[in-house]
Parts: sequence; structure tokens; C-alpha cells
Amino acid sequence: MAASSPSLQANLYVSSSKFCFVRLDRFKRSSFSCKKKAHSSWIIKSVLNNKESSINGDEAIEPARILLERLFAQTQKLEEKIGKDLNLSQDIELELNLGRLESDLQTALAVLRKKEEELEAAEDKIFSEYRDLNQAKEELGKREEEITAVFLRQEKLEEELKQANLDLASQATELRDLKLQLEKRDKETTAAQSALLLKENQVNIMVNELRIKTEEAANSQSELRSKSRILVETKEILDKQTLEIQELRKAVQEKDEELQISMALLESEEEKLKVVEANLEKQTMDWLVAQEEMKKIAAEASKRAVEVNESLEDFTRVRKLLADVRSELVLSQKSLSLSRQKMEDQQEILEKELVELAEHQKSLSLYTGTLGDAEMEVESERVKLRLAEARKQELERDLSIEKDLINELQRHLNDEKLSLQQATEEMSVLRDELDRRKSEYGEMQNLLESKESQLVEAKLEIQHLKSEQEFLELMLEERESKLSDAQVMLGEVNEEILNLKSLLSIRDEKLMETTNLLKEKEELVDTMQNDLNETKMKYSEATSVVERILDLTNKVVSSIEQEGYKEKKPTESSSKWEKKQLENELEVMTETLRSREMEVLQSQRALTIKDNELKMVLEKLEEREKEMKEMKRELTQDADDLRKLYAMAQERIGEKSMGELAIEKLQLEAAQLQVEAATSALEKITEMSRDLLRSTSLVIKADYDLDISELNMPEKEVRAFEDDQCFSELRTEVVRLSDLTEKLIQEAGISSG
Repeated sequence: MAASSPSLQANLYVSSSKFCFVRLDRFKRSSFSCKKKAHSSWIIKSVLNNKESSINGDEAIEPARILLERLFAQTQKLEEKIGKDLNLSQDIELELNLGRLESDLQTALAVLRKKEEELEAAEDKIFSEYRDLNQAKEELGKREEEITAVFLRQEKLEEELKQANLDLASQATELRDLKLQLEKRDKETTAAQSALLLKENQVNIMVNELRIKTEEAANSQSELRSKSRILVETKEILDKQTLEIQELRKAVQEKDEELQISMALLESEEEKLKVVEANLEKQTMDWLVAQEEMKKIAAEASKRAVEVNESLEDFTRVRKLLADVRSELVLSQKSLSLSRQKMEDQQEILEKELVELAEHQKSLSLYTGTLGDAEMEVESERVKLRLAEARKQELERDLSIEKDLINELQRHLNDEKLSLQQATEEMSVLRDELDRRKSEYGEMQNLLESKESQLVEAKLEIQHLKSEQEFLELMLEERESKLSDAQVMLGEVNEEILNLKSLLSIRDEKLMETTNLLKEKEELVDTMQNDLNETKMKYSEATSVVERILDLTNKVVSSIEQEGYKEKKPTESSSKWEKKQLENELEVMTETLRSREMEVLQSQRALTIKDNELKMVLEKLEEREKEMKEMKRELTQDADDLRKLYAMAQERIGEKSMGELAIEKLQLEAAQLQVEAATSALEKITEMSRDLLRSTSLVIKADYDLDISELNMPEKEVRAFEDDQCFSELRTEVVRLSDLTEKLIQEAGISSG
């Protein structure tokens, strides 16, 4: 339009100058032709005065073309009539009418210029609107990329959560298996404890027997002392008086009787030693049974050796303890000559064993109540079982040594029997026999003292085991209190995780609402695009109509100049009829133009309303982004709170084992992973919303490019382009947008599920 305006202006000035030339040279034109020209200029002016009008389609273009053709034909007829009838008065009137026509043409030119300026302003406004739409489309594209990234991140996190759930299920099954094994071991420890109680009773019986033996040994020693005094007195009597030989023989007979009594006592002592030996053998058998049970427990514990990789430091400490115990046992073997030390060592070992078994029992009772820390407690229990097994082996060696000692005692008893037989055979040499008896009684006294020392050692060891058992019970109570606190903390963490899941479900529902809103806005954008296409078509058609009107006007002026005024004057009735017909046609044309103008105004209002709605959608999306950021900040704050809780739990736990701390750390890390998964899911929802808006902006941009191409193309090519490319690209974009919407809905359903 801007390019055609200078040529239009030049044509109008040329036509006006030509009319002036005709006015000066030809004074014989009729007034009717001037009136007709004035009427034609009024037609052009009435068409151009509708500044806000709009022409839509061929329905408005075709009547205007017909009217202009009729005007051109009537102008030719008037020129022919003017050429035939030449009057001066009519020439003057024609001159006036030509002046009016010139002024009308100038006003029409001014109106066309103003219309051109208005069209340029409208075009600039449309370009600015399209720039705004492009900016919104770019923002939507960025949001679309963010939504796709969040979608991928959410899929990855869902896979990780599924894997974590599977791992937790496997760990739960393992914990149940461990619980069953711990119950089984608890039963075994109770059986071992009952066996130890039986053995303790047997040791008490042995202690009582040793007390009786010590008393008997003291009596025998007093008797030997009295016998020694009697022998001294008899020797003095034999030296001093030979008369007292018979009395001495009687005394010797008495001494023989006493020796027989002592032999009987020795035989009774031998029987008692046999009883002691039988008791010791029974004790060794009990210890062997206990050792076999401990070996079974150790075999069961070795099956779980894969799970105790973290307890290597405990094994090293156990080995050091075993080395210490072995060194102590070597020292005890070296000090076998002192039976008192051997008995003390044996008693200490028995007490340690009782303490360890009590500790084992308490640890098993603790493990049955705690599922979270079962693995680390099993490892510590396994270490204790291995220590008990090692100490059982050491005790077995000690028992074998005791058995050897019993064998030696048996040999000594056999020697004593032989010596007694020799004493009966060597009654002739009384002094030598008495001296030998003294030596044998001294050896027996030493043996009895060694047995007494062994019994004292056994008592001390039992007391030590009891003290260790009480200490382990106190430790178990402390562990139970700590575990109860840890369970309370885990319950709080689980409640926080459930709250986060509820928040995620709420956000998923909001996402579904957002998707529905975006679908509605997508439909509104489609309607807006259709209205824009119609507006552009109307604009192009109006431009072409105005150009055609100007061309026809130029043709009318040139035809008047070339052909002259050769037409004849028509009748007044025919001219009036044609004038009325033209006026009716012009009224119809103005009404159609006004209706088209109202339609354009309505479409502009609809476009402004839809633009405002699009802005509102963008503002809502920005608000949703702010909400997502706020939720992300809250989730990070929750993760920090969980870390603080973990630190507080570490401070409260204090001196817990490494296994318990590792389990609590894993649980807190699992809770933190769930929080991070919720955060990433919210971010993904935001990115998906941006992706949807970006796809909508792509549709708007495609429609805008199509409209720009329509402005630069002819009318037929624009229509063909709309039929072929515009609708195909629009369909592809709509299909892609619908696929993206379905995908968003599916993902929202997965996340909410």
C-alpha cells in the first residue's frame, strides 16, 4: 500500500490537470455530464470515507467492481452527449463541477493517505504483537526443555526407587532369617547355661570332698606325730632297760595294729581318690560335650563369615586375647609342680568361661529384640563364640593335663600300695619303716594341699565368671535402651517420609490441573490463530480492493480524456433510474462494509482477550514455578533437618558399635534419598509444564510465520498455501502437542501412583 501511494497521488494530480485543460478549451459540455462526474466522485468519496471498514472475500469485491464498471460506462455515455450538445452555460457549470471533482479527488487522496498511515500503524502493532508472541514462545520453549529434563530425571529416580524397594525387601528377608537363627542360638545358649550349672554343682561337690580329705589328712598327720613320739619313748626304754623288752614288743604289736589301721585309712583314701578320679572323668566328659556344642555354634557362626568382613579388628583383638591365654596356659603348664597355681588357673578359666557364656546369652537375648542392629550384633556374638571356643580348647588341654595329674596320682597310690606291702614285709626294721612312712605321709600331705589349692582356684574362677555375667547384663540393658531410642528416631523419620509422599501426591494433582488448564489454553490459542488468519485474509482483500478502486478511477479519468465527449444526452428518466440503481447498490455496499468492519472489530477484541488470557496463563505458570522453588527449598531444609537428626542420634548413641552406627547411617541415607527423589520429581513437574507451554508457543510461531508469508503472496497463492502447508504443519504441531500432553498425563499418573 505504501509503495502504490505515490503513483496514486501522481495519477490524481495528472487527472485533475487534464480536467482543467478540458475546462478552458471546451466550453460546450453539458451540465448533465458534470453532474454525473460529481456523482461518480461522491461514489468514490463514500467508499473511502469508511476509514474503519473491512472487506471480506469475493462477496464484497464483486459488487464494487460492477459499480465501477457501470460508472465508467455512464461516463463514456455522458462524454458522447457532451460532444453533441455544446452550450456556454453548461460549460460554466461543467467548470464548476470539475472544480468540485478536483477537490473531491484531493480529499479522496488525503483520505487514502490517512488510511495508508492507519494501515501502517496497524501493521506495526501486529508486528509488535508477533514479537511479543515470539518472546512468549521462546520462554515456553525453555520451559519445555526444563520439563523434559525433569521428566527424564523423574524416570531415573523412579527406577532408583524401585531398585531401593527391592533391596529393602531382600534386606527384610535377611533380617527375618537372622532372627530365626538368633532364636535358635538363644535356645542353644540356654542349654549350654544349664550344662554349666550342672558342672558348677559338680565342682562344689568336688570342693566338699577336698575339704573332707584335708581334714582326714590333718588327722593322719597328728596320728603320725603321736606315733613318732611313742617310737622315741620305746627306743629310750629299750636302751635303758632290757627288762622292758616284752613291753616294747607289746608296744610294737600296738604299733603294728596302728599300722594296719593306717593301711586301712590309706585304702579308704585310695577309694576316695578313685571317686575323685571318677568325678574328674565325668567332668572331662561334660567339658567335651560343652566343647562339641561350642564347635557346633562356631560352625554355624562360620557360615555367616561373609557378613563379618567389618569385624576384622575384633578378630585381631580376639587373636591377641588367645595368644595371651595361650601364654598363660604355657605358664600354667610350667607351673604344674605347684598344684595350687594350677587349681587357681583352672578356677580362673572356669570363671572366664562362665562370664563369656553369660555374655553370649545376654547378647543373644538382645539380638532377638533388635532387628535393625542384628547383623552387627551377630558379628560380635560370633567373635565371642570364637573366643569361647578357643578358651574351651585351652580348658580341654587343661583337663587333659589334670587327667595326667590324676594318672600320676594313681601311680603314686600304686606306689604307696607297694610301699605298704614292703612295710608289712620289712617289719623287722621298724625305724626304717617308720622313716619311710613319714616320707610317704609327707608326699600325701603335699598332694592334698595341691588339691586344696585347685579347689580354691575353681572357686575364684566361678566368682570371676559371675561378675562378668553381671557386667554383661548391665551392658545389655544399656544397649536395649539405646536401641529403643534409635527405633523412636526411625519412626519419626518414617513419618516425615510419609508426609513428603503426601506432598508429592498433592503436587501431582496440581500438575493434572495444570495440564487440563494448558489443554484449554491450547484450544483458545487455536481459535486465536484461526481469527488471526481470517483477519490477515480480510486485510489483504481490503488492500487489493482499494488498489482496484484506484486503478478503475484512473481508467475512468483517462477514458474521459481519450474518447472525448461524443456521447449523446440520455433521457432524464433513464438517468434518474440509473442514479437510483447506483445509490441502492452503494447503500448495499456500505452496509456490507460496515458489517465486515464490525466483524473485524470483534475479532480484534477476541484477540486482545485471548492475549490477556495467555498472559494470565504465563503468570500462573510463573507462580507455579515459584511454588515449586519454595517446595524445593522446603525439601532441602527437610534434608538438612534429617542430617541434624542423624548428628543428634550419633551424639546420643555415643559408644555404640560400628555396625549399629553403619545401619543407622544407611537408614538415614535412604530417607535422604527419598527426600531428594521428591525434590527431583517436583522439578520434573515444573520442567514438564514449561515443555507444554513451549510447544504451545511453537504452534503460535508457526502460525505467525504463515501469516507473514500470506502478506507477501498473492491471494490465490495464500489460499493454496493455507490449504497445503499451513494446515499440515498445524496438524503436526497439534499432534505433537497432544502426544506431549498425554505423556505428561501418564507421567503425572505414575508419579501420583
